[in-house]
Amino acid sequence: MFRILTPVDFSEGSNKACHYAMQLAARVSGAKLLLLHCFQGYLADAVPASAANLNPSEHLAERVLHRNETEALEQLEVLYEELKQKARSMGSNLHIDRTFTHGLPEEEIPEQAERFHPALVIMSTKGEASIGRAVFGTVSTKVIEEARVPVLTIPNQFDGAIPARILYATDFGKTDVADIDRIRQLFGHLEPMIYCVHISDDPEEDREKLLQLQQNLQHGAPANDIRYALLEGKDVAEALQDFARSENIDLLALTTQERGTFDSLFNPSLAKKMVLHAPLPVLVFQGKV
Repeated sequence: MFRILTPVDFSEGSNKACHYAMQLAARVSGAKLLLLHCFQGYLADAVPASAANLNPSEHLAERVLHRNETEALEQLEVLYEELKQKARSMGSNLHIDRTFTHGLPEEEIPEQAERFHPALVIMSTKGEASIGRAVFGTVSTKVIEEARVPVLTIPNQFDGAIPARILYATDFGKTDVADIDRIRQLFGHLEPMIYCVHISDDPEEDREKLLQLQQNLQHGAPANDIRYALLEGKDVAEALQDFARSENIDLLALTTQERGTFDSLFNPSLAKKMVLHAPLPVLVFQGKV
């Protein structure tokens, strides 16, 4: 069964990610979409468990916390009903549900993913430009580090459609064939064209590797939905974005090979750079082979 988990915080970017997820899932028969809101009760630790003997400040904190939680529950219900109506208008039988949890998103989202078993987590990202956020990361980068399923991030500024042209950035890792197969499973109902691209500093050697990858992908079945390109460039992230612009790419997919390197302090991975700065959706696989 095709399942998508979409965390929501009711921001404009989050709403875009929800509608993107709904449009993607609505085209798959029997699909499920789960909306997740993680309520962060910042005042909860300051309010005693018992309401007895509260001083005026504690009473105020309790009222504010309760009001904020009630508003969040109402917003989740409004979004849930809006997406259900939109799915029905598309003639889809998509099953949409929602869940409300308490805790930090970077902790709750991976935990809910373990329970719901989604094929994909789709969430918004601000695309931070500041060095402070680029070094320490955002919620989306932390979720990618912890989640055991592919994570698709949707930039706040993205206004495009669900993917028809997907760029898969290969570094000739062990999981390339498996990851491209997963792209086909996730988006095959859209019949997208997949561009398998490597940014090379040794074209002669890498040309042979790209040919070998092509042969591996075509083994047993023709791969008419894939095109291959070998590009040169010193800045891999910049070269990928240039190619994406020139070919009207809708989605960039790549793999972060080792757990723990994605959020590295001094050497942030290519995947993290693209999640934070790319103007188009980025799909990240965790390669653990």
